[in-house]
Amino acid sequence: MHQHLALPVVFLILLAASCQRKAQPNDFPTPVDTSTRPIDRQVAQAWTFPNGLKLDNQFPAARLSRVTDQGDHLAAWTEPENAPINTSPWYAFRVVAPRDTTVTVQLNYPAHAVHRYWPKLSTDRTEWTRLDSSALSVDSSARVATLQLQLAARKPLYVSAQEIIDSRDVRAWADGLTKNANVSLGVIGQSLENRPLLRLTIKAPGAKKKLPTVVLLSRQHPPEVTGFLALQGFLDGLLSDPRLSEFLQSYQLLIYPLLNPDGVDRGHWRHTAAGIDGNRDWAYYRQPETRQVADDIVATTRKRRTSVVLGLDFHSTWKDVYYTHDTSVRPPSVLGDFKGRWLAGIEREIGGDFRINEEAEPIGKPTTMSWFRTQFGAEGITYEIGDNTPRDFVERKGRVSARVMITELLSAAQ
Repeated sequence: MHQHLALPVVFLILLAASCQRKAQPNDFPTPVDTSTRPIDRQVAQAWTFPNGLKLDNQFPAARLSRVTDQGDHLAAWTEPENAPINTSPWYAFRVVAPRDTTVTVQLNYPAHAVHRYWPKLSTDRTEWTRLDSSALSVDSSARVATLQLQLAARKPLYVSAQEIIDSRDVRAWADGLTKNANVSLGVIGQSLENRPLLRLTIKAPGAKKKLPTVVLLSRQHPPEVTGFLALQGFLDGLLSDPRLSEFLQSYQLLIYPLLNPDGVDRGHWRHTAAGIDGNRDWAYYRQPETRQVADDIVATTRKRRTSVVLGLDFHSTWKDVYYTHDTSVRPPSVLGDFKGRWLAGIEREIGGDFRINEEAEPIGKPTTMSWFRTQFGAEGITYEIGDNTPRDFVERKGRVSARVMITELLSAAQ
């Protein structure tokens, strides 16, 4: 039998936490220094060769550091924005030739990095395909990947580690969601380089203020495109669910779809324009993006006289996994046994041989997952999607996750 949440009790418990207008600092067991660090700013440029072949990095989200002609192939390098940094080498470039041809590009990574992302190809930045396996080889060190690219005359080909979804794409997608009467879009601040920080609000028109809040976050790490695709699938599932009107009588949502617009548009491997990992800045909010988003969550819930009960942060890694808190974390989540029921429901609805991969851990580093618990007593979950998870399954899993969330949260509200 389910152990349902008594929501009036939750509001009494969380009243003190929701009375502040700014996010409060927290001392996490594993502190991380998120002071601003220098970055190497990529130069937007084009490399043109005698045969008319041209490569460039002159578009948002591009990453290519240099290119040289080696006769039978082009040697290209991608360098990170700074170091130390994790081994997730992002690359994105455009190549065009004056005539139909095949070109070999040898992509080189720094000594600490290894090939992670399977190349994606597009001629319009809308439709993407994976490079055929026969056209890709990776050497034994995994620091050199060789690509055979088929080029049509005068037709630019985009080559990228993942699908390119830059800040303009996210804005266009978010604008499209506002066709739903329950969705509104606003700008809550600016990034370090003055790009807008977006917030989508999903709330029934005229709904009462005192509704528990669900928060969704995405793109703290620029290359983690599959996490953003999962967020899109999740919201598609939520907004198309026949129980949406009923759900929005009991809950409201705040969605911050692009927490690191500077890093995304600069083609960063992981960090912000300040050279730090944004998902380690949730203790003292030293960076403007973290501070403004954290303060907006707190101020918005304070204004509406409510609090956050669930926070989902969408990311990508090598595999599909849910990072959650283990039973050592105290106090327990205000949602009680929601986490277990939600994950079990996802597994049950997807069916077949699908099994949930959960890794539970104590509070350690200052991540969003742990911030939701320390700031609000909320359930915090990091929703990770694998780099190579089939895109149709990413969408399906997102939709199922939203449907099961509605089921379980409606049950908790009774």
